[in-house]
Amino acid sequence: MNMRRLSVSPVVLSFLVVVLSGLVWWAGTPARAAFAPTVALIPVSGTVSGQPESVRFSGQARVSSELVLDTTRVRPPHLPAVILIIDLSGVSGTGSSTGAKYTAGGDGTPVFRQLAGTDTLEITFPFTRGTTMSVSSAGMSSVRSGVVTFVLSFDTNTGAITNGTATVAAPNFAN
Repeated sequence: MNMRRLSVSPVVLSFLVVVLSGLVWWAGTPARAAFAPTVALIPVSGTVSGQPESVRFSGQARVSSELVLDTTRVRPPHLPAVILIIDLSGVSGTGSSTGAKYTAGGDGTPVFRQLAGTDTLEITFPFTRGTTMSVSSAGMSSVRSGVVTFVLSFDTNTGAITNGTATVAAPNFAN
């Protein structure tokens, strides 16, 4: 019986260790109440300007929201929080001069936020030319970055997203 072994790069493995460590630290003691996650499809649009061409992105981000209450402290109580999982796999781009297709990365990015009626958050995401997120023979130089800014409204009783928009732009550090 042949067994296939999945190859996991050290960078991906390190990232997973950091994320899991953060989750363990953030969760604190196991006495917390978590609610079933809800999912919202958020429209995404905008342009990342830069070289070799500007890229216009559109599509829908899938954002999962889970309300978390820490029940270990009564005085002073911990404020409710949400765990957001942001999936940009439904977002793609088109090059302005070549018409080439671009793929956005950042699928399943976790974000921890204190719950509020409205919240604005920025996520930096990688993108590359082609229909899959991969590093070509040109190496990491073929991967570019964009920033997506989410403006989300929440039901403060359930943590569910009630409304949202997302805009894509070039990161501030880009020339």
